[in-house]
Amino acid sequence: MAPLNEEQLDKKKRERKEQIMRAALKVFADNGVKLTKISMIAKEAKVSHGLVYHYFDSKDEILYESIEYGMQENMVEQFFNDLNDSRRTPLEKIKQFTRFAFKESDTGISNMVFRIVQQLNVVNGLPDHIHELVENAGKFYIEALTPLFLDGQKRGEIIQGDTEELLGVYLTVLSSIMADDPSFWRENLEWKVEILLRMISIR
Repeated sequence: MAPLNEEQLDKKKRERKEQIMRAALKVFADNGVKLTKISMIAKEAKVSHGLVYHYFDSKDEILYESIEYGMQENMVEQFFNDLNDSRRTPLEKIKQFTRFAFKESDTGISNMVFRIVQQLNVVNGLPDHIHELVENAGKFYIEALTPLFLDGQKRGEIIQGDTEELLGVYLTVLSSIMADDPSFWRENLEWKVEILLRMISIR
């Protein structure tokens, strides 16, 4: 077999790095940032522990680059584009998003990125560059969800009041659940989503 040329080698390295970042997103989302170990990421990516360190210097670097990769792939943005293109009512769209937030990580990168960002929102002492990335990602979710909340209030589906404050409460509750035990919410998911949405909906 002929040796790979430089372009083929670069492509293989890029694919291997993406393979590790995808695995890292799943492990961070499912286990939380604090409990995640490099060995867990290596196992999920089906590569050696040493190979992970060939591409990344530390767990913080994997975390930063993986979130950045997930956001740059526009997969999160695509989820909201698809949601907004649907014929659901504002409350149904928020319900769909809430359901999406709690599903297992094999549903896609957008789900993983959201869950990791929500976990990190309640973590103190993050390195500045990671804090800035999480803050920017958080702003994206606020900008994407605000029109749904406003429309829902206009249609009488969502309780009246300060929209920004209401959205803040909703996201804070999601963040707290993500940081605690999201696996609990996956059991009887539909019922629990209904309960969660009662705090913002008009019954």
